[in-house]
Amino acid sequence: MASLHDKLHQLEEATATSHNLLLEKETKLAAASATLDAAKDKLRSLNPEAQADLQVNDTELPELLEAKMIAQGEYDEAKKRYETNQRYVAVLREKLAKANNT
Repeated sequence: MASLHDKLHQLEEATATSHNLLLEKETKLAAASATLDAAKDKLRSLNPEAQADLQVNDTELPELLEAKMIAQGEYDEAKKRYETNQRYVAVLREKLAKANNT
């Protein structure tokens, strides 16, 4: 059976990995948001006649919105995993501290 120290070490490694994934997904979300914002700004800068004739499907907005939604979902999942791992690390550290004090 793995000791508490071994479990803590494994969980700390998993937490570090989940943190790296969180940073990666955060970057992806920021890029998707920036691309979407740039496309919106481009559309807003068109003259009113061009805006009136434009259909949503004539733009890249649907694809950009979908990309942002996917990136947001991936970020939320990575954040949840990282925060869960952090809580488990804290619990295991507390157990180890109690075990060492007895």
